[in-house]
Order: sequence, then C-alpha cells, then structure tokens
Amino acid sequence: MKLMEQAEQKRVLVVDDDKLILKVMTDFLTPKGFDVTLAECGEDGLKRLETVTPDIILLDINMPGIGGIGFLKRIMLSHGGLQYPVLVFTTRTTTKDYFRGIPVDGFIAKPCEKSELLIKIQEILEKHQRPAIKRILVGEDDLMVASRLSRVFRAAGFEIEEASTGPEVLEKAAVCLPDIILVKQILTGMNGDSVASVLQAMPRTQSIPVILYDASRVARKKEEESRLRRRKGIKKYLPTDDPTTLLNAVKGVGF
Repeated sequence: MKLMEQAEQKRVLVVDDDKLILKVMTDFLTPKGFDVTLAECGEDGLKRLETVTPDIILLDINMPGIGGIGFLKRIMLSHGGLQYPVLVFTTRTTTKDYFRGIPVDGFIAKPCEKSELLIKIQEILEKHQRPAIKRILVGEDDLMVASRLSRVFRAAGFEIEEASTGPEVLEKAAVCLPDIILVKQILTGMNGDSVASVLQAMPRTQSIPVILYDASRVARKKEEESRLRRRKGIKKYLPTDDPTTLLNAVKGVGF
C-alpha cells in the first residue's frame, strides 16, 4: 500500500490523557502533512469538535471523566453511526466485545509501530474519502446558522451557494444546478417542503437530491416529522441544524 500523498492537508484530532503520546503524535504526524489538534480528555475532545472538523480521530479509551466510550457515545448519530472516522488506541485484548454496538473504524495497540499507525490511518481515510468538490445550495435565513453551515461544509471540501428565502432557493437552483440542496423547513417566503415540491416539478431540478432540516419545535412532533419524510422530492429529513449531522447526511446521500 502506498503511503498517503497529501493532495490536501488532512485534519487529525488526537484525544489522549498521556501528554507524551500527544507530543509523539504531533511530532510524527505533522511532518507527514497532517494538521494535528490535541485534546487531553473526552470532554476536551468534544470542545475541540465545536471548532474543528477532523478527517479522523485517534482516541484513547482509558481516560478520566467520560473516557473514550463516553466520547464515542456523544458523537454517535441517531442511526447508530459516528460523526467522524475513529481509530481507537487500546491495550485491551477483547476489543470487539468491548465495543459491541459502537462502529469505530479500527483498533491499534499501545504502544505501536509508527509505520503501522500510518498505514491504519491511510486505510481509514481512503475508506472515508471525501468527494471531489461538489456544489451545495443551502437555503437558510438565519445568518449565524448559515455561517456555521458554510464554514463546516467548506472545510469538508464542498463548494457552497447560499440563499436566504424559499423563492431564492428556486431561482439559484435553476441557475447553478447544484449537486444537492440543503434547505430549512421554516424559511422566509416559502417553506422548505414546498420548495422541494416545486423543484421536483421543474425538469432542470427534479433530479437534484433535497435534504430538509428543521431545529424548530414545530417539526419535532412525530406526526409532522413523518409527513415531511414522506413528502415528494425530499431525500432526507433531519430535525436539527447541527452542521456535522447535516454534513454526514449529505455524504450519505452520495452523488
């Protein structure tokens, strides 16, 4: 297997309470072209994720506080997957039983050979290879939410077009023909589900996948969520505006 040729700098989050391990990982991975972020416990790791979107997380399990398992449970999505690829550092011999129900991408013993670590990282990154730059149209009328979404999606390699009203989403979709449309349900001018229906009826846009999202309490009612999921033209519906959850949903749709 070829070692990674860094066409772009990959982001690694290392979560470990051993300061020597953190230093060794930084000294080893940085010259290899990685952007390394460090966290000394699970809680610190979660805080880092508020501002960093890693391509892979290197995670110790035996840490104080919530520990590695607590950290994993907090980055688990509703369908059971994880928000990020995770390689676990472990000294346990029964890792499969210990991690039953938690879909980490791999395990590596502590201590390990650096060459083995690099190969493991390479394998996981290739498994979760980002798509070539794809264009996403985001319909969001809250400037702060729009800014967060834009930052996370651009960091993940996507090209972003923005619209702040329902009619503007329709107009921009017909002009720029994005690969996917991410639209808020309660949107100025026209709600997201209505936007999806119109897009479905337009020959130029009917094949573009639409992901509908809504963090408002209205859409959290089960009957409302069920209706939105069944609405024609909607590929996915998510009752959240969390950027990392929406990013994973977009990646899950495929192109």
